[in-house]
Amino acid sequence: MKKNFTTTFLLTFCTTFFSQQKLVEFNNSLKDNNSNIKDIYTLVNHQNNFFSIFFADAKNVYSYNFDNTFSIKSKLLFENKRRKYKDIIGYSFLENGDYKLYLKNKENDFLEIYFSLNENTSTSKEFKLFKDYETYLQSVTINNKFYLISGSKEVNGLYFYTFDEDKPRRNKINLDKLDLVSSSGEKKELMSILMKSLPLFKFDENTPNSMEISSKKQKMYAQDESIIFTLNNNSDFTQIVKIDLKNFIASSFKLKTPQEDIKRRKKKSNSYLLNNKVFSLTFSKEKLNFNIIDLANRRTIKEFSVSKTDTIKFKNSPIETRTGTYKKYNDLKKTKKFFNTMSYANPAINVVFNNDKYYLTIGGSLGPVTRGVSSSGVGGGFGTNSLTLPKGHSVSYSNNVGNSFYYYTNSDEFNFIKFSSILNEKFSHLEDEKNANVFEKIKDYLDPERSKLKLSDFFHLPFKGDKFDPNDGVFKYKDFYIYIDYNQKNETFKLLKFTN
Repeated sequence: MKKNFTTTFLLTFCTTFFSQQKLVEFNNSLKDNNSNIKDIYTLVNHQNNFFSIFFADAKNVYSYNFDNTFSIKSKLLFENKRRKYKDIIGYSFLENGDYKLYLKNKENDFLEIYFSLNENTSTSKEFKLFKDYETYLQSVTINNKFYLISGSKEVNGLYFYTFDEDKPRRNKINLDKLDLVSSSGEKKELMSILMKSLPLFKFDENTPNSMEISSKKQKMYAQDESIIFTLNNNSDFTQIVKIDLKNFIASSFKLKTPQEDIKRRKKKSNSYLLNNKVFSLTFSKEKLNFNIIDLANRRTIKEFSVSKTDTIKFKNSPIETRTGTYKKYNDLKKTKKFFNTMSYANPAINVVFNNDKYYLTIGGSLGPVTRGVSSSGVGGGFGTNSLTLPKGHSVSYSNNVGNSFYYYTNSDEFNFIKFSSILNEKFSHLEDEKNANVFEKIKDYLDPERSKLKLSDFFHLPFKGDKFDPNDGVFKYKDFYIYIDYNQKNETFKLLKFTN
């Protein structure tokens, strides 16, 4: 078994190391000051695959607009940037190719910037949420249309802002008919559940995520012309809330989690949504289950389970864990040790579909690393809202691919336990399959020293977080990912292609 793993690993590594392709390299010719680039944001026009990249420093925003052959078609300098708007939250494309960029600040003030490509000009205007009791929750661009989502626990209000006219339109969602329950099983309003632990993360289809992000109980997904919230605040159910963006009507239903015979307080659950399937994970003291449920008919397609005394037959990797203060990964050999560690964890599952296979990561988050204090067996970091990355950089929660990458890359800042499982299209386990996902390939590009490690040491040395410059960016384009490699010294950018 070890020989097969070694051979597969080496083949995977060779594929990984040579997987990047340089698409284009260019200079930031618009920049004429000494301010450092602070933010990078990308826009992709899904109608024609044209895209734009924005670079922002303390004074200006620089826009480079590319066609689908990676040639720069135009560039634009937006001078005298209003510095109080530092978080780019989304964009929309108009039929003529012009686009709008949306920014916010901490006070729930917003800025819309309109970019005219034909006239090579930009204009801006400010706006606010309609009511003081509203809080910004998230934003999303679907079919080139931008939606801003706000909410209020005070009035159990959920609002979707659209921007088809000269001023924002506030679409109020009627939540009265939703049937939801609290962690203790009592009837509960949506916004009390959804806003219990902010920020609200949105998850991109087929993008890998860290255990820390995947352990969040409330998740948001964009699917076709709808928004889906999955709620795992009650371990007996995965509660589904769907908002139809065509008419802004809300609906809800519940999916029972595995281990129905175990009392609610003695088990923990979580879920992940992909390809209209819910991957439901439930963990108790003696047993772990994960089920795959078809969202269309709400029927269970496949069930997997393992007890504390069993061997985990559906895993395709060692059980990796990090529970101490040292930057070192441990490989757990026994299922019992996995269960013992999981008893302190917030359960997490995430899934990627690639090459007709489902790649699952199963485990849990053990909270942020506490430097200088042993974190073994400590649950104090569970459910933390501390989402600031090293070096003082923070992440825009609206940029879901970038956010996922930043947390995945800096996973040495969080304690975790996990293993991988690979299934075919019919959800049967594939025993000898191995996988290096796209984020692992980017990490190997950034830290080539990993290639010099002995196989026995590879899983025991994490990616060095200082190899990643938070000013770099990553975005999804068609069916692959583009990493923006920024050279601060000479103000050049390389766009590198990486695939799963």
